[in-house]
Amino acid sequence: MKNLLIYTGPAQKFSDEDVILAKIQIDNSLDLGWDKEDLLIVTDFPFAYNGIKSLVVPEGLYYKFDVRANKTKVINYLFNQNIIELQTLYWCHDFDAYENFRLNENELGLDNYDLGLTHYFYKPEWQFGSLFFKSSAQDVFELMNKTIEEKPHSSRNEEKTLTTLIRKNSIDASRYKSLNVTYNIMKLYLQTIYAEAEKPLKVLHFRPSDKKDERIVDTPLNIFMYGKNKLKIPLMSDRLIKIFNHHGVK
Repeated sequence: MKNLLIYTGPAQKFSDEDVILAKIQIDNSLDLGWDKEDLLIVTDFPFAYNGIKSLVVPEGLYYKFDVRANKTKVINYLFNQNIIELQTLYWCHDFDAYENFRLNENELGLDNYDLGLTHYFYKPEWQFGSLFFKSSAQDVFELMNKTIEEKPHSSRNEEKTLTTLIRKNSIDASRYKSLNVTYNIMKLYLQTIYAEAEKPLKVLHFRPSDKKDERIVDTPLNIFMYGKNKLKIPLMSDRLIKIFNHHGVK
């Protein structure tokens, strides 16, 4: 399995927070036992840290009407450049989606599927912040790109487009597997989500800088790291907390 992270946009550089998250992602992956050759960091600018160099792609691989949507464009580019390997599973995720406990390819049960997808669970929309795919899904990403270009949304184009294509059966249901919410745990409705999630929690998805809002009891960092949630338990492993702390995120 390959660990794929994508960061492109008009700035052609990491934000101040995201450069820290990139380092956390690399340190965390190596700490969990990923081989360096299985880490694929894709950027439209040079980046190197802890023995990992990013694969630099051409500028402009994002949607100008939604600059945060870039995975579909980049993945299609990787397919067209024959970088996506046959018979290989890719885990593509956001820089603020952290592997809490090591993912096990066999446990995912994706042998007979082209895609492994996560759902918001608390609303009728599929997520694009943590997904799994194989080379056999190339046509799905081509369809995603074509649909986004023809019918753009005001925001979250990839998630809304994926949801629409699945709802209209434009992606055959036999080709994708709906994965347990443990592969993309987010900050909302944690009591309900926690009860449904397979343990230990595999992927935690939050931005450390996010503030508290009326939907949550504390800041996302406090909720995940310090257990300041209605469950009253930290959701991050001690191992991951140490990596966050090492990079000054406390």
